[in-house]
Amino acid sequence: MSEFWQALAQGVLIGSTYGLLALGMGLVYGVSGIVNFAHGDFISLAMFMALALFSAFALDPYVSALITIPVMALIGGLVYRYLLRPMAGHQFLMIVQLTLGLSLVLQNGILMVFGGQPARTPSIVESKLIILGDVVLRLPHLIAFAVAFAMAIGLYVMLRSTDFGRSIRAVHQNARAAALMGVDVGRVQVVTFAIGVAILAVAAALLLPGTPITPTQGLQYTVITLLVVVLGGMTNFVSIMLSGLVIGISEAFGQIYVSDTLGRLVPYAIFVLIMLFRPQGLTWRTS
Repeated sequence: MSEFWQALAQGVLIGSTYGLLALGMGLVYGVSGIVNFAHGDFISLAMFMALALFSAFALDPYVSALITIPVMALIGGLVYRYLLRPMAGHQFLMIVQLTLGLSLVLQNGILMVFGGQPARTPSIVESKLIILGDVVLRLPHLIAFAVAFAMAIGLYVMLRSTDFGRSIRAVHQNARAAALMGVDVGRVQVVTFAIGVAILAVAAALLLPGTPITPTQGLQYTVITLLVVVLGGMTNFVSIMLSGLVIGISEAFGQIYVSDTLGRLVPYAIFVLIMLFRPQGLTWRTS
């Protein structure tokens, strides 16, 4: 029974971070209609930036996030303004090809600079454990859980209660009508993409402690993120976070109760089953 609670706790903590990764993609898709297949490689870029800052200045990943978040936001804004926005409105496959090409550029750029060997960015909290009865929790996972849900709540409040959030919602609902009402649609899209990439920098800092990183890991994060956003309904934050928990829990149970190789397939099997019996996914209607 202790294994069950251990798997459940681990899955909830990891799943919250997956939900945060998916929020970045869902936010961008909501205002631009772009599915970014370089999503995971932006996470890798933020992780290797943190590694470089640790190598140069011995900065903990949580501290280096103060640098990587604004830098990644700037990179995201520039990428959207000068690379993706000119392609907006074109055929979907053209956008897919463009973002896949961007993925390859980021992946090979990281490979050229850092090499192909796995690397780690040490953190002061990576070996800290919290013991609750028979359940052992890693402190980095608890921090990731708290930050992920705090950011999800913050984004929800921002969208509902601020002028910029209402602009995002207006562009999502009808970009042409929003423009007629005086909303600068282009600016909203650029800033939203920048925010989405900045969220990935936060997620990178949360995932780094104790996690080996490689230049080719981006595809894994992209696939997991796509599972979560499709399951949660691309633009629904509540459903996205719930879907992140489902994927995280299924992954944890797969690793504990199934062999290592087959265990990695459990989240995908759960995804397929949910799509078969509930094609609308885990949509959650919000007012």
